[in-house]
Amino acid sequence: MIRFKNLFIGLILGSIAMLAGSCSGDQSDEKAKVEIQETPPSVSGEGGGKLLISLSEKEKNELKIQTAEVTSNIQNYSLLAPGVVFPAPGHVSLISTPIDGRISAIMVREGEMVRKGQELFKIESLVFGNLVAEYLQAIAEEKFQTTRLERLKQLVEQTISSKSELDRAMSDYQRATAASIASFAKLKAIGVPDHEIETFKNADKIDPSLKIHAPISGSFDQRMVELGQAVNALEQVGRIIDQRQVLVRGYLSPEDVRFVQVGDTVTVARRENGGRGLQSVVSSVNPGLDEENRSVVVNVEVKPENGWPRPGENVRLEIATSSLGEVFAVPLKAVTYDGNQAVVFVKKDALTYEKRFITIAEVRDQFAIVKGGMQPGEALAVSQVFSLKALSRYELISEE
Repeated sequence: MIRFKNLFIGLILGSIAMLAGSCSGDQSDEKAKVEIQETPPSVSGEGGGKLLISLSEKEKNELKIQTAEVTSNIQNYSLLAPGVVFPAPGHVSLISTPIDGRISAIMVREGEMVRKGQELFKIESLVFGNLVAEYLQAIAEEKFQTTRLERLKQLVEQTISSKSELDRAMSDYQRATAASIASFAKLKAIGVPDHEIETFKNADKIDPSLKIHAPISGSFDQRMVELGQAVNALEQVGRIIDQRQVLVRGYLSPEDVRFVQVGDTVTVARRENGGRGLQSVVSSVNPGLDEENRSVVVNVEVKPENGWPRPGENVRLEIATSSLGEVFAVPLKAVTYDGNQAVVFVKKDALTYEKRFITIAEVRDQFAIVKGGMQPGEALAVSQVFSLKALSRYELISEE
C-alpha cells in the first residue's frame, strides 16, 4: 500500500514538472511535502492555522517560482460610493409667515432669481396692524415722558418741585422706554426691517400689510400659497435655494468608512455618463448609521459648475482616502481560488511557501486590494501558482 502511495505521488509530481517546462525523463524520487500545522485559516486570513508547502532543491530549480512584494503604499487608492445632492447648509431658506393673515400680494415666480431683502409676499394681518399701533403708542409715550422728566429736573433745581415728583417721573420714563424697546423688538421678530419701522413714525395711517422679504439671495424654488389664501403663523409659503454651494451626501458601508477622514479628496461625477467630475474634500462624517439605508453618511460640499449638480440629483463619489490602515496591494497574478476563497502563496524561505486565504475588497488595475491578513514586504508567488495549488491539494489527498 505504501509503495502504491509513493508511486501515485511520484506520477503527480512528474506531471507538474512537465507542465513547468522540464524536459527531464527521469522521475524524481523526491517529492514535495506539505506540512499541516493546524486547520486551514479562515476566509479572512486571520486566526486558524498555517498550511506550509516544502519544496526540494530540484523542484525549486524546475519550477523557478517568481515572487513580488506586498505593498501598503497604494497610489490613488479610492472608495466608490453613491451620493445624493442636497441644498448646502446656510444656502437654503424656508419662507414662513410669522403671524396669522391673508396673502394679499405675490411678487415672485418659481424659478426666479431673487436678492437678499427683496419683497416676496404681502400679508394683510390684524395682528400686524395692532403691533404697529402698539409701537407708535410706545414711542409717543416715551417722547412725552422724556420731555416731562427734563422739565421736572429744571423745576427741582429751582426748588419749585419736590424730589419725590422727580423720582416718580424717572420711573415713568423708564417704563415708557422699556415699552418702546419691547414694541420695536416685536416688529423685528416678525421680520420688519429697521428702515420700514422708521417710516411708521411719519405715516398718516397704519397699513396692516406685512411684507415678507428674502433672507438670502438665490433661486425661488417653491411657492406653496395662492393669492388671497388665509395662512396661520409659522406656515411655510416658499423656499429659496442658493445654488452656488450644494451638499452631497455619500453613503458608505461601516467597513469602508473607517478608511475615510475629514479632508480626503473627493471627485463628484455623474452617475451614468461619468466624464470629468468636480473636485472637493470630505467636510464631515456622520457618527451613526443612516436608519433608512444602514450606511454611514459622508458629507461633501461642492461648488456647482454650469448648473450641475442640482439638489435632488444622484451622483457618484470617488473618495481618495489618505488613511489606508490595514489595506495592501496584491498582484492579481498571485491570486488563485480554492472554491470561493481567494488564496495566495507567501514565500517563507527559499524552499517553503505558505498557503494563505485572503479577503479581496476591490480590484484596481493589476492589483487586488486586500484588507488584513498580510504584511508589507511579504513575497508572494506570481508564477507557478497553479502548480503550488496542485501540490497542496494532491498532497492532502495522499495524506488521507
